[in-house]
Amino acid sequence: MNNFLELVKSGSWLKSPIFWARFFAYAIPLTFLLYVLYLNFLPFGYNKTFIIDVGSQNDTKAGEFYLEPSKDLSERKVASDGTTYRELNGSAYAVFKPKAVLKNAKIAVSVVGDGISIIPTVLDFDPSTITDWDYDLDFTKEVPKDLMGNAFVFDGATYFNGTSRLDLPNTADKFENRALSVYVEWEPRDSENNTQQIIGHYNWELWQNKDSVSFQVGRMNNAQGPTYSIKYPVTAPVDFFNKKHTALAIYNPISLQNPQNGYIELFIDGNFAGRTYFGIDTIWKDYNGTQDLSIGWTPHDYQKSPHFTGSIYRVNTISRNILQPQSEITLTATNNDPIYISIISTSAISTSTATSTIRQINLNAVQR
Repeated sequence: MNNFLELVKSGSWLKSPIFWARFFAYAIPLTFLLYVLYLNFLPFGYNKTFIIDVGSQNDTKAGEFYLEPSKDLSERKVASDGTTYRELNGSAYAVFKPKAVLKNAKIAVSVVGDGISIIPTVLDFDPSTITDWDYDLDFTKEVPKDLMGNAFVFDGATYFNGTSRLDLPNTADKFENRALSVYVEWEPRDSENNTQQIIGHYNWELWQNKDSVSFQVGRMNNAQGPTYSIKYPVTAPVDFFNKKHTALAIYNPISLQNPQNGYIELFIDGNFAGRTYFGIDTIWKDYNGTQDLSIGWTPHDYQKSPHFTGSIYRVNTISRNILQPQSEITLTATNNDPIYISIISTSAISTSTATSTIRQINLNAVQR
């Protein structure tokens, strides 16, 4: 023991290569283990801010937080004050891939620029927050009295048996004159057929397909006009059918509030399914203009489309876009999957005119 104490006091062990080799042999893996344990369990919590300086040399370099390359982004540019930026004409994604294992962390994202908006990848929407719905139809206790047809209430919802249909009389000239938001709660049961109309008005429709849920508008402008659509893929039918789902579909044509670029967008179960732009096009009002709002069947495809099979719990419609552009959003990271944050241009009319600029994207992640 005395010899050991003398050795320590002398300090000669500090000059021993054998000591340092053994020290690092143990210290390096121990340090790595402690680092991994910290990232997985975060005993002291987690609070970290990430910043993308858009247009800088590293803005698209993959890391924990970066801007994904997009055909809608311009080359790097430098403003007169020396700050960097890119023009955006369409959409791009910022990607968050944290090294730490985050569970129920609060993620706050903001964007700095002109004519830029963030679309939340997950929308926590409560229909009761809208108090002025044009139609607020509850299908859980009875078939709403305004509707005509042969669906019936069963087990707390209105059931459509594959031959049922409901119509809302005197609505042939509605739902197409301005922006429109449609919210639906439904449970599909037929996983074999496409074009099962959940709700629609002939020139716009929300369909249940065997491998997707789709929202489409058109024809646009005239009899030869185009149609536009968004599809939310159903990749695992066994997990999708025979379960309750929600849809929020938006038709937002040009207007005083949106003077430059019309679009449709769709959220399924709160998940962003996509946004499709159509410029200055608008729904052609005379496209089979005698059709009332219908639920459960569409006369499209020469009346060969199948009827919807399943249940409907709720339908809400309003003649405006209930989702306004946001430059800041807050979301929750429930697991450690990458988070894709959709950033869009709200200024561009066409793919040939880029007027939106994006300078910085900020993200703060907090887990207590």
